[in-house]
Amino acid sequence: MRLVLSAVAGGAAFLMSAGCPTAPPPPPAPSAPTEDGNRDPTVTSPLGKTSGEPNGTFEDAIIAVFNVGGEADLWGTISETGDLDVYNLGGLMPSDHIVIDVDSGDSRLDSSIALFDARGRLVYANDDRSPTERRFLDSFIDFTIRRDSDPYYLVITHSAFADPGTFTGTYAIAITVTPGGDPPPPRGQILLLDFDGAVVDAPSLTQPLGMDPVIVDPLDAAAISPVYAGQTEALKQAIREGFEQNFARFDVTILTTDDPPPADESVVSTLVIGGFNPELFGIAENVDLYNLDACDDAIIFAESFNPHVFSFTPTIEELGVGIANVGSHEAGHLLGLNHVDDDTALMDDRSVADAFLADQEFKEAPLSTDLMDIGTQDAALLLYEIVGPYPGGTAPAVRRSRLRRTFVPGPSSSGTVYRRRMSKSLRTGRR
Repeated sequence: MRLVLSAVAGGAAFLMSAGCPTAPPPPPAPSAPTEDGNRDPTVTSPLGKTSGEPNGTFEDAIIAVFNVGGEADLWGTISETGDLDVYNLGGLMPSDHIVIDVDSGDSRLDSSIALFDARGRLVYANDDRSPTERRFLDSFIDFTIRRDSDPYYLVITHSAFADPGTFTGTYAIAITVTPGGDPPPPRGQILLLDFDGAVVDAPSLTQPLGMDPVIVDPLDAAAISPVYAGQTEALKQAIREGFEQNFARFDVTILTTDDPPPADESVVSTLVIGGFNPELFGIAENVDLYNLDACDDAIIFAESFNPHVFSFTPTIEELGVGIANVGSHEAGHLLGLNHVDDDTALMDDRSVADAFLADQEFKEAPLSTDLMDIGTQDAALLLYEIVGPYPGGTAPAVRRSRLRRTFVPGPSSSGTVYRRRMSKSLRTGRR
């Protein structure tokens, strides 16, 4: 349930006559938060506290109190690096439309917010509002709820990418919940694997890479390593099978540039597979929450998968698995998925390169601390909400390579660590 303050049916009035004492004026409202919580210090809730510490976990969340118009006003302070303030927003259901607007005012706080369901699974996250907005560093969510949950939680903290001096500060949050909206239905997606090379001029890819345009050479197994000479077609097949396995449960169609062009080009994201980058295995245009742009793109630098980045020389089939796993990771960003911290998850961002060759999948896993040090992301659930399940009912059987290795992380694991920290201004999806 969401706590709502009832409106007073009839107002009370004081009769002021000559010679009678008048009521003292109310004290002025504080201009800055004295503690985290509801802006009105007089509100209470039978569900728990409405202000104060501790409030850094879901269990210790502050109850947000809404008025009859579905509005809540919160404020507080991020007082140190790693500080989290958690608020209980009560129950929300599909069709509820929620707007969460953070204003840091004169504070230098670079905020980051996230919305979670009752199980602590990520629903929506935002670091910075649109760059065209005046308050660029303030967070903002405008979202129609897809899943029923009681309660929902709002978490605010500082951005993991904040500049020095912007990790702490005060904030005010205005929340409005309006019932009666229609959540967008899931929409199937086509992923086009481009093996033919490309000249990429999208600023969201050229700017982070520091080159304009980005010229990606065609996929050539021999260019990855001479040990793979003559195996380009086998590599293409292994990559395609890896993608098909990773997305088998969802309404995602895998095509390559060796296939006829897709009939519907309005839902085609292209993953250019080829070329080399000395620092990255792959990069996506952005984390496109709920796949608002169904035609955004990514690059998978196939020649960066040279055997020297692994602790052994992969077979051509294993190499295809690795490239497909990284490509599926970047495609996950294009569909709206964030990073997690789990070597067996496709959206993992901090294990060694050998993990690419394992049987990774879209699964529930702890969020990466580069996003927020609380909660999980259920990648499969989000993909069902975004693109929908495989439309045939039961997903087709996909040949699972018997050569896939089980990756067991540990102190002795070797290989190239692929975690890449992103700058504040260049926040694309990277692996």
